[in-house]
Amino acid sequence: MLFADVRGYTKLTEGLSPAEVPTLMNRFYETASSALLARDGLLGQVEGDNVMALFVPGFAGHEYKQNAVEGARSLLAAVGSGSDLALDIGVGIASGEEFVGNVGGGGYKDFTALGDVTNTAARLTAKALAGEVLVDAETFEAVRATYPDAERRELELKGKQSPVESFVIPVS
Repeated sequence: MLFADVRGYTKLTEGLSPAEVPTLMNRFYETASSALLARDGLLGQVEGDNVMALFVPGFAGHEYKQNAVEGARSLLAAVGSGSDLALDIGVGIASGEEFVGNVGGGGYKDFTALGDVTNTAARLTAKALAGEVLVDAETFEAVRATYPDAERRELELKGKQSPVESFVIPVS
C-alpha cells in the first residue's frame, strides 16, 4: 500500500486561481499515475492532494514491494525540484495482508484496501517529509540489499499502540 501526499497544499492553493488548482492537480495525478502504473501499481484512489496505490502480488508479481518503492522513487524524481511540476511530496509505504476488493452500498461501489496496512501506510505518509519515501519494516526487508544505509526511524503513529519501525529510502 502506497500513499503520496502533496505537502503544503493549502498554502499552495491560496496563491492559485480556481482554474489553476485542477490544472496543477491533474498534472500531479497524471505524473503519479504514470510512475506508479509503470511499476504495476493499481490506483485505488486519487483525491484531493493525494493518491493511493495498491501493489498486489497477483498483479505486480513477487517483486511487488520493490515495485512500490521504485514507483515512489520515480514519482518523487518526476515532481522534485528542477522538474516541470516541482511539488513537495511525501510518500509512505506499508506491506502485509489485508482486504482488497469492492466495498460500498446504496448504489456506490469503490475498489480499495481496508485494514491495518492501509492505516499504517497513511500514517507513515503523514510523517514523511517532503521528498521522502518512508517504509515500514516489512517493506524494507524486501529492499534492504539495495538500500543498506537507509535511515531507521522508530515512529509513534496516530492510532497505533506501539512505535513502528520505519526506514527512509534514499531518492537520489
